Amino acid sequence: MLKKITVIMLIAAVFLVGCAKKEAEESVKPDESITMIEEEEETTEELEIIDEEFAMEEEELLIEEDTEMMEDEEEDVFKVQLFATYDEMKANKVKNDLQGKFSETVYVEYIAPYYKVRAGEFSTKAQAENLRDEARSKGYSDAFIVLP
Repeated sequence: MLKKITVIMLIAAVFLVGCAKKEAEESVKPDESITMIEEEEETTEELEIIDEEFAMEEEELLIEEDTEMMEDEEEDVFKVQLFATYDEMKANKVKNDLQGKFSETVYVEYIAPYYKVRAGEFSTKAQAENLRDEARSKGYSDAFIVLP
């Protein structure tokens, strides 16, 4: 019985404290409300200025990206991929075996999660096709041309 009375008293205390906080929050002085509105107007103006600055920066970045893409398109390099594996040691072994078979430079590029054995860096697709065909004739039937 004593437990029930204690629980009821605790519930009543929590209820009264909750109601008291609501009354305190609801009573706002008239001067404070005017100050808050003025602060909101200043904040809105500041946000508009920040938005304009951000839009200008974003536009500048887009122009830079477009310029970089145009430069990249002008500097296309065709490569021939001969082999790919998860194992770096295996990729390096294949690279070493292939270096004696081709006149072009053979190298390993890591592009997660693969180690890719590639050869040549050509400015035209026709040159890369010649190396790809040579690789296929030497038993690398899966050789193909890639653009980085």
